[in-house]
Amino acid sequence: MSEEDKIVYKQAMMRMDELVEEVLQICDDVAEENHFERDWVLEAFRSKFNKAKRTRNK
Repeated sequence: MSEEDKIVYKQAMMRMDELVEEVLQICDDVAEENHFERDWVLEAFRSKFNKAKRTRNK
């Protein structure tokens, strides 16, 4: 892997970390606003995300 590829990869992974934090914050907000359990919101999100992933890949 070239140095440029390593830099691009590192930037992409940093953005993935940011995206994870953004999604977790949104899930926390949804749980708080709707008086839901945080774990339930995270599981519901995971389920919907996986379903969307499967549907999109077809």
